[in-house]
Amino acid sequence: MRQQRLFSTLLTAGLLGAFVLGLSFPEVLAGVTHGQQLAQGGLPESYASLHLPPGDHRGLEPLGAYYRTLVYLKDRYSGDLESDSKLTYAAIRGMLRPLDDPYTRFLDPEMYQEMRERNSGEFVGIGAQLEPELTKDGFVRIHKPLLGTPAEKAGLKPFDVILKVDGVSTQSKDRGDDQRHVDKVVKMIRGKADTPVRLTIRRHALARPLEVKIIREPVEFEIVESKMLEGKVGLIWLGEFNELTDTKIDRALTGLEAQGMRALILDLRGNPGGTLDAAQEVASRFLPSGGKVVIIVEKGGDPETRKVLEQKHNHRFNQPGHMIPIVVLVNRTSASASEIVSGAIKDYQAGTIMGTQTYGKGLVQTVVPLRGGSAIAITTARYLTPKGNDINRGKDRRGGITPDVVVEATEEDYLKQNDVQLKKALDLLHEKIGYKHPVPAQVSRRR
Repeated sequence: MRQQRLFSTLLTAGLLGAFVLGLSFPEVLAGVTHGQQLAQGGLPESYASLHLPPGDHRGLEPLGAYYRTLVYLKDRYSGDLESDSKLTYAAIRGMLRPLDDPYTRFLDPEMYQEMRERNSGEFVGIGAQLEPELTKDGFVRIHKPLLGTPAEKAGLKPFDVILKVDGVSTQSKDRGDDQRHVDKVVKMIRGKADTPVRLTIRRHALARPLEVKIIREPVEFEIVESKMLEGKVGLIWLGEFNELTDTKIDRALTGLEAQGMRALILDLRGNPGGTLDAAQEVASRFLPSGGKVVIIVEKGGDPETRKVLEQKHNHRFNQPGHMIPIVVLVNRTSASASEIVSGAIKDYQAGTIMGTQTYGKGLVQTVVPLRGGSAIAITTARYLTPKGNDINRGKDRRGGITPDVVVEATEEDYLKQNDVQLKKALDLLHEKIGYKHPVPAQVSRRR
């Protein structure tokens, strides 16, 4: 049986939070896939007859108990029953819930397919990044609409709060598992291409909620944007890590170098994660030869080290005498693969990490496919930065990568397009390269 291993919030299907079930999550969000091979097939035919591991089953044989319960329900229950598939899905979800682990979860066929689409860089939906944590009153909030997507065209804005989807309230009545509730809202929003969805939005400074109608469309998430800032400082914004990421990063770096780039800002703010292969490739471009990118620790196993890929040293980084300075921007919605990259760069002092504390997602999931197109994601390991730091957040919500330079940004700054973190990064790099002109009052990553 082939399996897929993930690092994540996970991609609801997973914040970057992220996961694009018609949306992209800052991890949901989002996650890091260990390897590029997607799982196919299902459980062996003989699975039901396998002996369970030794343990205290207290006289209960789980598979037999489930089968007998299903038979009794179908034979005796006086009401209407759901399909066998739906009853089984509910039983699996119930089995996983007592684990109190939001990343060990069941993926129905729709969610599993969406996860695979996300890793390919294309999906059907509205194109909005959601925040991984709910508001204080239990609603899901938009981190930002993605450039050129239906969400942006419909006028959605950062920090919009989703109150209803097609008239149904999205408020969580069970706080403590934000990720699962974000997944639920995503499922409410997604649907077939060319069909409408109505969102009731609460927006800052508006007295009343507004209703927005959006037509779902196939979306190719523009995961990399680049531009040249004043003083020949290149800026690359990276939205998530998938199969297309490294090629697009390579292309962006080549274009900036052709314009005479003297320094670089890598913007990972709001990036929920993605594939581990992509994280290894991107990190390798900025790390020294022979270094580590990440350490994976499985239960009862020897640590696995992902090394720097030497073939990625084709730009002006890690070349003695020709290195250019780099700043990596992060915030509380930078998760998983983003933390692998920023954590490795910080450990090797290959650049300056700037912004606010990252999300803190350092767990690994293995995705096991089931018959009928569904799957289960099970936490099987954790990952460490090259220096052995465990950044996974605990129940106290502490964890993540601590920036070398902390720069806070308020919601008001964001709404006014006053990017204080980007301006600070530009100012620092101007100082490093000896550029004397003052930083412009308005600096934006948008072209």
